[in-house]
Amino acid sequence: MHHIIYLSWATEPFSDEQLQALLQQARRHNTEADITGILVYGNGCFLQVLEGEEPAVRQLYEHIKLDGRHRNVAAYADKAVTQRAFAGWSMAFEAATPQQFDELMGYLRPADVTFDAARLPLVDVHLLDLLRSFTLP
Repeated sequence: MHHIIYLSWATEPFSDEQLQALLQQARRHNTEADITGILVYGNGCFLQVLEGEEPAVRQLYEHIKLDGRHRNVAAYADKAVTQRAFAGWSMAFEAATPQQFDELMGYLRPADVTFDAARLPLVDVHLLDLLRSFTLP
């Protein structure tokens, strides 16, 4: 198992209809590729966890980086994992309110994340816990 957690900015704001279309497409593709995860959208940004077999996850991430709807794609985690954090979710989705997204990004400000090997596992664990809170009843 492998996962990539990334943040990107939308090149233009997504309407509810565009988000629904994106979600339907993602769920269809992810089911076929055995990829699970969560997508959070707010304030014109996407925060996403992709998890599955490494080749499939890498291929999807490379596709996202080239997708004209995204800019400034930055990975917060890219590593092997022992199990899925979002098993059973072809793609969980949450449209975060501006306040929720600000709080989320305040917790993990891109400028404050250093990509040294010692800190990444901690960032990864805390971020996954925070994102799981969006899918828990």
